[in-house]
Amino acid sequence: MNRTEAPKVHGFGKLTLSPADTYRLPNGIRLHVVCGGEVEVNRLTIALPGGEAESPFPGLASCATMMLAEGTDRHTGEEIANRLEYNGAWLNTSVSTHYSSISLSSLNDKFESLLPLIIEIILCPSFPAAACERILERQASRNELDREKVTFLADEAVRKMAYGDENPLSRCEDAAMTRAFTPGSLSAFHFSRLDPQDIHLFFAGKISDSMIDAVKFSFSRIPSAPIATVFTPLLFPAISPETRRTDIHRAHSKQSAVKMMIPAIGRSHPDFVALRATVTALGGYFGSRLMLNIREDKGLTYGISAVLLGYTDRSFITISTQTDASTVEEVIRLIGHEMEEMKNPSTYTSDEVKRLSGLLLSNLATILDTPFSRMDFHQTRIYADTPADYFERQEEIARQLSPDMLADMARRYFDNGKALIATVGA
Repeated sequence: MNRTEAPKVHGFGKLTLSPADTYRLPNGIRLHVVCGGEVEVNRLTIALPGGEAESPFPGLASCATMMLAEGTDRHTGEEIANRLEYNGAWLNTSVSTHYSSISLSSLNDKFESLLPLIIEIILCPSFPAAACERILERQASRNELDREKVTFLADEAVRKMAYGDENPLSRCEDAAMTRAFTPGSLSAFHFSRLDPQDIHLFFAGKISDSMIDAVKFSFSRIPSAPIATVFTPLLFPAISPETRRTDIHRAHSKQSAVKMMIPAIGRSHPDFVALRATVTALGGYFGSRLMLNIREDKGLTYGISAVLLGYTDRSFITISTQTDASTVEEVIRLIGHEMEEMKNPSTYTSDEVKRLSGLLLSNLATILDTPFSRMDFHQTRIYADTPADYFERQEEIARQLSPDMLADMARRYFDNGKALIATVGA
């Protein structure tokens, strides 16, 4: 090996994401399977219909999902924890917009012995009062700590402007409300969404046919629900000019948070993938426009980011940063300046376009690394209701990037006049 010569850099060949195998159980549950890998491990995720959008109160869905492993009709929370630990397995829970999930990660030779336990956790949780009080207090305390952070308050304020009062995602968790939840309210929410027609199972790893058959048999036991799940629609309001800016004073804050959201097209729009690439160029990685100008050149912030937060019919170009109180207006001005600059194709260098293309392709290649990362992509596609060819469209755009394409997206959707801005600080 000649260490005086840099290794050759090769481009990516064709990237192919094979579809998950999908089975429909007799009761309507959909089982998605991605097999692969060399290690005898697996992960089973049960996605129940009903997330934050369907939650009667903000935060209730998260608390109800966290309570599932705290006890059942047959086992205490301690017994469940001990059994998982003894078998080298663990549980994770999460809540998205329309789904609540619980995941079991385990060794293959332990899986079938643990499967009855996960079914029991889903079908027979007991919501014990002591565990409920502990989890609710932990969540309430976390909310109180979050409310001391300027970034949290800025995000909360700008979401209220962007989502409007009728959108369930604009609601804010409140510590007092969380402490007022009861085992009964958590239990009622959980059992209201056991509709097999909308339950998804995501099974990934080095999986055998016998393991798939065991999952099919076990989850077919879930009875059909008398009432189907009704997903709450996400309605976004027309935004009036007087609601475009919110400033919250926090006298003792060492830095001020700046949060900006610009309404744009939804995931179903044909421009969405190209716009996503353009937002990445704006602030989605360390070499982005915002990072190079506002952080590297001007030194006004330690970090600044831009992402495209997408829903089916609406998305938001979302920009976040922190800066000194004295430079808040300058940072806002510079963000607008960078968006305007990106509307001119002559401001893009070939190195910038090549770097961005390589980043996007690298991110797609990472999805192909393991059966778990491939399943994560399939799972997100179902949660977000993205098109079936979403992966292929991303690869196509990444290979076709050009200054004209990026500038065209910026001209269409980087509209500073529609920006919603929230600042929090001294």
